[in-house]
Amino acid sequence: MRGLHENQRKILDYLLDHPEGATLDELASHLGITKTAAKEHLIKVENLGYLKFVDSKGGVGRPRRRYLLSQDAHDAFPKQYSWLSNVLLELLADDLGQDRVARIMKDLADKVAGSMADKFKGAKSHVELLSQVTKTLNDLGYRASLKQSDLRKGAVIEATNCVYHTVAKEHPELCGFDIRFIENASGMDVKLETCIARGGSVCRFCLKKKGS
Repeated sequence: MRGLHENQRKILDYLLDHPEGATLDELASHLGITKTAAKEHLIKVENLGYLKFVDSKGGVGRPRRRYLLSQDAHDAFPKQYSWLSNVLLELLADDLGQDRVARIMKDLADKVAGSMADKFKGAKSHVELLSQVTKTLNDLGYRASLKQSDLRKGAVIEATNCVYHTVAKEHPELCGFDIRFIENASGMDVKLETCIARGGSVCRFCLKKKGS
């Protein structure tokens, strides 16, 4: 929801607290602005796909329109899943043991990379492919950047955010997800050179063509 005007954010917050929806009059009153100004904000939010509306008939005159949040708007609100995922990963690691968890993380990486395969197949060059892999890592929350794209020297992707940092410090086998995912996405051999969970300042993934 970046780039929204303050009043547009207030509209979304208000509708989140009012699942039955709100009229233009109610929103204008909540914002303390004219109906004309409120309508302009509504149009911009609606164009982003964050609103839907229902018209109810009754009485004389035009139908009464109520604005509601769309599913896209609900999905766009920040959600903090990290604490839950960390607890679940720690429980798995403690209960199943290192080898089983390592296998699970690699299987998970296979599944996630497979679901995104079309993103990577369309790359027209290895630079474009590595850029897409980096972008996908960012979508997953890694804050990644492509530091080196020349495969002759060894490509390098660095991530400054470890998505399961606290658990990986005790269970480094979780890092198998990162390595396996990048291998599947890029089709290259991947080595984790430095790791945040093991005291590094970044997670540095070094990529080479298979067999080189």
